[in-house]
Amino acid sequence: MLNIDILSRQKDLGKTQYYHEILTKGADLEFSKRRVLRFFQKYKLINYSNVSVLEKESLPASSPEFEERLKEAILTNRQLLRNLIKELQDEGITTIQNLQAIQQGYKTRVFHVITHLLDGKFGLDTHFYNLEEDSHWVSEELWEKIKNDTSHYWLLSIEAKI
Repeated sequence: MLNIDILSRQKDLGKTQYYHEILTKGADLEFSKRRVLRFFQKYKLINYSNVSVLEKESLPASSPEFEERLKEAILTNRQLLRNLIKELQDEGITTIQNLQAIQQGYKTRVFHVITHLLDGKFGLDTHFYNLEEDSHWVSEELWEKIKNDTSHYWLLSIEAKI
């Protein structure tokens, strides 16, 4: 599991390598890889210098490990979200009304990451990303589609460098 110790975020500023898990739909691994790599090429918020699909770590939905790994990836995002919210709470931001008093700086950046996780914007902090729904989670409807058609869904492991 990815280390998401939010209190040491400042140490991550010099980080150049990132790991993501991307859920995508495709007829096979090659099609899914091209789709994910095209997403990273066109995405404007992050400009990686190199993106690699780790084929040996990527899984088709038909794999017995797929569901557990997908749930763990989503849990990693949820854990990050909880840690970020707790960090703001520890700083005295416990209600929506408190948000208007935040001074621009580190706390607003933490809030910014929270909103990206909630609204589906892919970011450096993203561990799991659902390319089908532009989300950090998986809807009940998509879970059902995946269970009914395991031949067309993939969880791709991505290693990316700034």
